[in-house]
Amino acid sequence: MTPWAMSYHLTSLPLDLVYRDHELYGYATDRYRHRRLFLLRAVITPIHLLPEFKQCKTKQDLIQIHAKLIKTGRIRDPLASAELIRFCALSDPPQRDLRYALQVFYQMNPPNCFAWNTIIRAFCDSDDPLLSFVMFTQLIENSDEFIKPNKFTFPSVLKACAKLGRIEEGKQTHCVLLKHGLENDGFVLSNLVRMYVRCGFMNDAIVLFESNKMNSAMGEVVLWNVMADGYVRIGELGKARRLFDEMPERSVVSWNSMISGYAQNGFDMEALELFREMQMEDDAVKPNYVTLISVLPVVSRLGALKIGKWVHFYAVKNGLKIDLVLGSALIDMYSKCGSIDVAVQLFNMLSQKNTITWNSIINGLAIHGRANEALRYFTKMQESGIHPNDVTYISVLTACSHADESHIKSKAIYMMLDEMKEKLRLVGYKPDTSQVFLRMDDPDKESALQHHSEKIAVAFGLISLTRETTIKVVKNLRICDDCHSTIKLISRIYRRRIIVRDRKRFHHFENGSCSCTDYW
Repeated sequence: MTPWAMSYHLTSLPLDLVYRDHELYGYATDRYRHRRLFLLRAVITPIHLLPEFKQCKTKQDLIQIHAKLIKTGRIRDPLASAELIRFCALSDPPQRDLRYALQVFYQMNPPNCFAWNTIIRAFCDSDDPLLSFVMFTQLIENSDEFIKPNKFTFPSVLKACAKLGRIEEGKQTHCVLLKHGLENDGFVLSNLVRMYVRCGFMNDAIVLFESNKMNSAMGEVVLWNVMADGYVRIGELGKARRLFDEMPERSVVSWNSMISGYAQNGFDMEALELFREMQMEDDAVKPNYVTLISVLPVVSRLGALKIGKWVHFYAVKNGLKIDLVLGSALIDMYSKCGSIDVAVQLFNMLSQKNTITWNSIINGLAIHGRANEALRYFTKMQESGIHPNDVTYISVLTACSHADESHIKSKAIYMMLDEMKEKLRLVGYKPDTSQVFLRMDDPDKESALQHHSEKIAVAFGLISLTRETTIKVVKNLRICDDCHSTIKLISRIYRRRIIVRDRKRFHHFENGSCSCTDYW
C-alpha cells in the first residue's frame, strides 16, 4: 500500500491518543468549541474530522483545522485531505468555498477518486457546471490503474451536460463510460438517459430505455421516471401516460411528473383526477411539497375551493412548511376561488415575503375589485424594500383598469396619455373608431379608445420604467386594431421596446413595427 493510500483507525492509536480522542468527542458543543480546536494541536486523524467539521461554523475555524492538519503532517493522509475537500466544496453557505477546496485538491499527491468525484460534483452544482466536464477530462488524462472514473463520477458529469444542453460533451462522456463498462449501472444509465432527454435527443434516450427497461438491474423506478419526464417535456402526454401506466413501480416522483405534465399543458381535469388517484395509493406514496405546488394552479383555474382547502389542511397536518412558494400558490388559489379574505389572512401570517407573494395578494385584491386595498399593499410592498416587477405593475393596472383615477400615479398616467395623444396627432395618426359600436360622437369614441387598458399600461410603463427596460403588457383579450397601431407608433416615437401578450400571441413592438406583421 502506497503512503497516500494508508488510513488511520482508532484501534491503531496509542492509549494516550485514544483518550484524547474520547475527550474530543466529549466536548462537541458550541460552549467548548474552542477547547476542541485547542486539543487538536495534539492529534488530528481522519476519524476526528467528521465531528470536528460539524462544529465548524466560520472560515476561521476551517483554516484552523487545515493548519493543524499541515502542522501534524496528517494533510498527507488522502482521507483527511479528501474530507477537508468534501467539507469545503459541498457544505451549505457560508462554509462552502469551492476555490479553497480546489487549492487543497491540487496539493494532494495524488488526489484519490473520492477527491476527484467531490470536485466534479461540486462544479456540477455550481454556477458554471461546464467546469465539471473540464475536471472530468483532467481525471481521464491523469488516470491510472488505481485512480480512474467510476460509477460515482459519471452521474455528475452527465448532469452538468444536461443542465447546459451540451450534447457533444454528453456523447463523449457516454463513450468513456462504455469504455469503463458502466453502461449497466442503473444510476449511471438513468443520468445518461436524462442527459439525452434534456439535450433534446429523445430518440437516443428511447433506444437506451427500450434496450434496458426489462433488465432486472435496470428496472429501477428512476429510469422510468426520467423517460416519462422526457415525454412530458416534449408534450407527448399520451406516451407519458402509457409509460406511467406500465411502470412496474411508481414513486412520488412518478406521480408528480405526470400531474405536473397535465397541469402545465392545460389538462386540468386529468391532473385533478390523477391527484385523487394518488391519494388512494398506499402509505409509501403520499403527496409531498412538489405535488401540492403542481396541483394548486389547477385548483385555481377550476375554482375548486373545496379541494384547495383540503390541500392547505393536508400541508399543515403533515408538517409541510408554508414557505414563499407554497404560500404564494395558496394565496393565489384562495383569491381565484373567491376567498379573498382568507388569502389576505394567509398573506399576513407569512413571516417572509418576496415579489411573488406580494404580486399574488395585490393581483387577488385587484381582480376582486378592491382597488384601494390593492394599492395600499402596493405601497407597503415598496416600503418593505421589495422591488415591483412587470407582474406587479400589471396587477396594479388591473386594480384601476376601468379608467378611474384611484391609482396613486393616476395624474401622471393621464398626463402621459395626453402627451401620447398629442405626439400621435403630430405624426398624422387618426384613431380608428370603426370598432367602437356604441352610439356616441366621434370625440367620445376617441376618448374611449384612448383609455383602453393596454394604452394605460403603456403610459404607466413610460413613466415608471427606465428607457432601457422593455415595457411588458399582458391582456386576456385580443388587442384591438387601434391599440395595435397606436403602440407601433409609440415604440417609434419614444424609442421603446414594448411586448404585449394578448389572447392569441405575443406582439413585439419596436421602431414602429410589430413581430406579427399586422396579422394576428
